[in-house]
Amino acid sequence: MLNYASAIGIDIGRNSLKIAVVKTGGEIVASRSYSINKVKSRDQLLTKLFEAIHDIRQAVFSESINPISIGIAAKGFIDNQSGIVLGPDQGIKNWTNVPLAKLVNDETGLPAFVDNDANMMTIAEHRFGAARGFKNVIFVALRSGIGGGIIINGKLHRGVANASGEIGQMIIKYDGEASDIGIVGTFEHHASASAVVRRYNEEISGTQISMEGRFGCKDIFELSYNGSPEAVKVVKENAEIVGIGLVNLISIFAPEIIIVGGGMSEAHISYFTMIKNKAIANSLFKYRSEVKIEKADLGSKAAFMGSAYYSLNRLAGKTL
Repeated sequence: MLNYASAIGIDIGRNSLKIAVVKTGGEIVASRSYSINKVKSRDQLLTKLFEAIHDIRQAVFSESINPISIGIAAKGFIDNQSGIVLGPDQGIKNWTNVPLAKLVNDETGLPAFVDNDANMMTIAEHRFGAARGFKNVIFVALRSGIGGGIIINGKLHRGVANASGEIGQMIIKYDGEASDIGIVGTFEHHASASAVVRRYNEEISGTQISMEGRFGCKDIFELSYNGSPEAVKVVKENAEIVGIGLVNLISIFAPEIIIVGGGMSEAHISYFTMIKNKAIANSLFKYRSEVKIEKADLGSKAAFMGSAYYSLNRLAGKTL
């Protein structure tokens, strides 16, 4: 039955809630996206979530498609066996220790399963995307923070308390600045999209351009393509730091392939080339001809595709 089944996959992001109905083989039947910028409390988020589930079920009902499970990708630490969002709260009041799987099941009548969003992105790229056919995979999500996932011998490595894959917390500068959670010198603090913005503002401090308004990471990349010296410097610096982070992962895990996803992976190929060159140049000789470093295939679809697939497998009694 599951060979022809479909599930609802949900990605609860910082600013948007994405939802889709996905068949076992990865075909997206329908998808929607909702802004949650103004959502500030648990009740508001649950209301939006339930409305989104109701709407997409109605949308596919006319096509005689009836999803049999729900998978949810959420940020932070997740008790994936019980479907509980442990935290941190992500700026949503009371969004800690939330029994999300039970709440969704009670509301919809469908079996629901919850896991960390980076894990779900990793599973999606391994099953449907750039990591298909590989058994040992590292997925790195470059965005406002840095997340990731690890596939060892074809299976997601979860570690103690489902906490593996926190790639952004690896230390790359032991005497660097503390992050917002007080850890000194993390990969995330020095290489994320937030770090690009911070470094650019440092570079333009005291100049006329600093009065032109607030720049996001994407804007800074665009400025670099147009030759802005400050932006070019910051983007090159960032690519080198990301490359060094990948070197650490290569040296520790010796993966067949590293997949780079998240919003920053959608930058110009020149940025990605700088990352690869830095990583390969600083890797042990044996790895240089073995490891592949590739962009993710699935983009913003990865988390909901992975969570839908995950839910169907959990429903069938399988673990991922």
